[in-house]
Amino acid sequence: MAKGDDMQKEGAHEEESRVSRRDFLRVAGVGPVLTAATAAAVTFTESTAFAQNRWDHEADVVVVGSGAAGSTAALIAHQAGAKTIMLEKASSVGGTTAKSGGMYWIPNNFRMHERGVQDSRENCLQFMSRLAYPTLYNPKAPRFGMPELEFSCFEAFYDNAGPIVAELRKMEVGDMQPGPTDYYAEAAGDRYAELPEHFPHRGRSLYSSTVTGDRHPGNTSRTYNEQNGWFLISQFRAAIRARGIEVLLKHRATRLVLNRSREVIGIEATTDGNKTVTFRARKGVIFATGGFTANPELCLNYLRGPIFGGCAAATNQGDFVYIGQAIGAQLANMSNAWWGPCILEHALASRTVPMAYFSTQGDSMLQVNCEGKRCGDEKRYYNDRTQVHFYFDPNRTRYPNLVQVMIYDERCREKFGVDDTNGAMPKPGSKSPVVMTADTLEDLAKVVDARLAEIAGKTGNFRLDPDFTDNLKDAVTRFNGFANAGVDRDFHRGATTPLDPKAEKPNATMYPISPTGPYYAVLIGGGTLDTKGGPKINAHGQVLDTENKPIPGLYGAGNCIASPSGQGYFSAGATLGYAIAYGGIAAKHAIAQKVRPVSS
Repeated sequence: MAKGDDMQKEGAHEEESRVSRRDFLRVAGVGPVLTAATAAAVTFTESTAFAQNRWDHEADVVVVGSGAAGSTAALIAHQAGAKTIMLEKASSVGGTTAKSGGMYWIPNNFRMHERGVQDSRENCLQFMSRLAYPTLYNPKAPRFGMPELEFSCFEAFYDNAGPIVAELRKMEVGDMQPGPTDYYAEAAGDRYAELPEHFPHRGRSLYSSTVTGDRHPGNTSRTYNEQNGWFLISQFRAAIRARGIEVLLKHRATRLVLNRSREVIGIEATTDGNKTVTFRARKGVIFATGGFTANPELCLNYLRGPIFGGCAAATNQGDFVYIGQAIGAQLANMSNAWWGPCILEHALASRTVPMAYFSTQGDSMLQVNCEGKRCGDEKRYYNDRTQVHFYFDPNRTRYPNLVQVMIYDERCREKFGVDDTNGAMPKPGSKSPVVMTADTLEDLAKVVDARLAEIAGKTGNFRLDPDFTDNLKDAVTRFNGFANAGVDRDFHRGATTPLDPKAEKPNATMYPISPTGPYYAVLIGGGTLDTKGGPKINAHGQVLDTENKPIPGLYGAGNCIASPSGQGYFSAGATLGYAIAYGGIAAKHAIAQKVRPVSS
C-alpha cells in the first residue's frame, strides 16, 4: 500500500494566533476564508467555463472532500459506473478522519449478524430520537415525536448504513477480518447504556482491520488513536487508487455553477494561488468537507457555547456554509458540534489541537471552576462533559466554567500517569509544560492564577475568584467523603461510566485526594471534534432550500452539513458512521439522476 506525502496527517501541529484569524489561515496554508460574496453561485454564462469555452474537467459526480464521507461517496459512485472526480483543499487526503480514532458506528452491522445479535430497527430509531431531539421526544407518539423529515433521516441511516459498509468491505475498506471475533464482548461499547431506549449496548461500533485482525498497522510514530484513523483513510485511499478515481489536491471549491433552471451543473475551484479550475458535474456535486471548527468567526456567531479549538483539520473553515448560502440552502443545527474538551494551552498554541481530551485520567482527581467548585461528572462522556463549560451565570454575567482546573495528587500520577510529556498526567519523572505543581492547595491556587494571568488576553480575562482556595478545600473534603462512601451525591460520578477498572474503593472512579502534596493542576477548555451544522439535507442526502425543497444536483454528507444526528452523540464512532452512511446515500441518489443540461 502506497504511503506517500498524501497519506501524512494534515494540520495537527499548525500554529495559530487566536487573536488573528488571518494569520492562522495563512499559517495553515489554506488561504483567506470564504465569504457570502466570494462564494456566490454563478450561472453558466457567468462562469469561467463559459468564458474560456470549455470545462477543465468533466465527470458524472464531483465529490468535494477526501475524508470518510467523500471517499465513500466516490467509491460508491464509481462502483455504479459513474465517472467521479474528488477535490481536496489540503495538500494531503483524509481530513479529520485521518486524525480520528477510526471507529464508525453502524447499527445492524455484519458483525452483529455473525453473532446472532438482533438490532431492532424500532429500538434504534427510538434511541436516536431520544438523544438527538430530547425536547421533542415522546416514546408514545408517532415517530417518537420527531418531525417527519428528521425521522426519515434516521430511517435512511439505519436502513443504509449496514449495506453501505458491506459494499465497502468488498472493496477492502473497513473491518476485513473474516468470521466472528470477540469484539462484541470487549469493553468499548455504545454510550448511554443506562437509557431504557438503548439496546443492545454494544456491537454497533466497528474499526478497520486487516484480514488477520490487526486494527492499526503501519505508522507507529502515531498515537494509537491516530493510527486507527490513518489506517481507515489508507484503506480508502488504496481502493480509490485501485479504481483510478482522480483526486486533485490543493483544489479549494469556491462556488457552484447553475443552469437557467437553477440546477447545479458544475463547480469552480481555485488552485495554485488564484487560478480558477472548472468542473462539469453531469449528475451532481457532493460536498463531504469538514465543519467550521477552524473558523473562529463562525464558531463565535453560531455555536451555543464558547470553545477554544478542536481536533478538526485546519482546513475545516466552514466553506460549505458560505457556498450553500449562496445558492439558497437552508442552514440548520448550527449551534451543535461533536463536542470534546481540550487542554487549554494546546488550543491557545494552535486552534487545531492534536487530540481532544477524551477521558480524564485517574481516581483521586477532580475538576473545579473559577470559584473552586466542582461543576460536573469528570468522568462523563466527552461530548456531554464539554457542555458543562457553556454554563452562563446570569447573576454575575460570566462563564464560571469556561476554564476548568483539573487537580490530582501524587498517588494518582503514579498509578495513572502515561508516557506523554505534553499531556495532562505524565508519569513520575517526566514533565509536561501544561502541568503545574505545588506542595499545598493554597500554593497550587497561586500558581494556577499566575498562569491564567499570563494568558488572560486570550480567555476573556478568566481568573480565579478570591475565595477559590477555601472553596477548593471544601470541594476536596466533600469529594473524599463521596469516594469513601462510593456514591457521588452531587454529580453521580461512576454511576454509569466506570472508566477506571482498578477499583480500590466502592466507586471505581473515585479515591480520596491526599491530605498532603505535591498536587498537580491542568487547565481544560471547551472544544470540538468538529462542528455538525451547515446546509440541511433530506433522507437522500439532497441539500434543501429554505422551503425544504431539494436543490437539484447538490448533495451533502459529513461534518459540513446539518447532521441528522441533531444534538446527539450516540456513541464513539457516530461521527464517521453518519459520514460513511450519508456519503453512500448521496452517491446512490446522485448517480440515479438524468444528466442535467448546461443550457436549460
